[in-house]
Amino acid sequence: MNSSIINIGVYQILLNRVIGQGWHSTTYQCINIQQMQQQLVAKIYQNQTVPNEAEIIKLKKLYHANVVQIYEVYQNEKDVIIIMEKCHSSLRNEMRFQKEYDEIELLAILSQILKGYNYILDQGLEINELKPTNIMIDDNEIIKISNYGMSYLYNHSDVEVRPYAAPEIFFSNKQTDAKNIYSLGLIIYQLVFHQLPFSLKQNGDVIVFLQRIKKSKLSIPKNKFQKITEIISQMIIYDYQERIGREKLGELLLQNFKRGSRRIASIQPIAAKADDYLYF
Repeated sequence: MNSSIINIGVYQILLNRVIGQGWHSTTYQCINIQQMQQQLVAKIYQNQTVPNEAEIIKLKKLYHANVVQIYEVYQNEKDVIIIMEKCHSSLRNEMRFQKEYDEIELLAILSQILKGYNYILDQGLEINELKPTNIMIDDNEIIKISNYGMSYLYNHSDVEVRPYAAPEIFFSNKQTDAKNIYSLGLIIYQLVFHQLPFSLKQNGDVIVFLQRIKKSKLSIPKNKFQKITEIISQMIIYDYQERIGREKLGELLLQNFKRGSRRIASIQPIAAKADDYLYF
């Protein structure tokens, strides 16, 4: 028996091919022995219990261009294994290279994320945490959301730094889908300015920023993107009730972006080796 391989169903999980490691899981290269051409990864959560059959069925039924597809969910001894579609880059990778976007490209990225986000919510599932490492890019330059459903697998440690988390995550028990609008605003801000609107040099920097925008509205630096700036300013708001809703955000994007006017040509698969693929 090869200890570097897990055989489960029609899948082989290559434990010597680690693709990414996060707070909650480790992701490995995966092969479908009946469809060798299928591009897959296996995400393993240790010491967890598989969700109920109804939730698994719901997850496997999801099919949307802007959502990473889940093929199977298994219980393997004390671990939960999720077999899913493999993507070759993420927004985190794009940010590492400080790529420059024009406004049409930024609107297109925002539009694709919102489409995937709306689809997941409309299916009765939750986004577990919206951040650059959870927004993938496939070979066809399509943006896809990962890490949705099965929220109990994503219990956060007190030691985690969560720069994209909305204020209510820290200060309130009242949490709605508006928390993801805030997170998405920070992601787009970072794509524009190549940094977040706060420092992460010391513990507590995130809390200091949140306290600042509670007292006064975020001041966005001058830039050449008028439409994106207006949208961001309605997303990064302390009070969740004052943030733009996902329906209104969709309306703004329809007004400002003509579908199909331009491909997101600047987004290319940039990961050169397995270690660069990020699935957190």
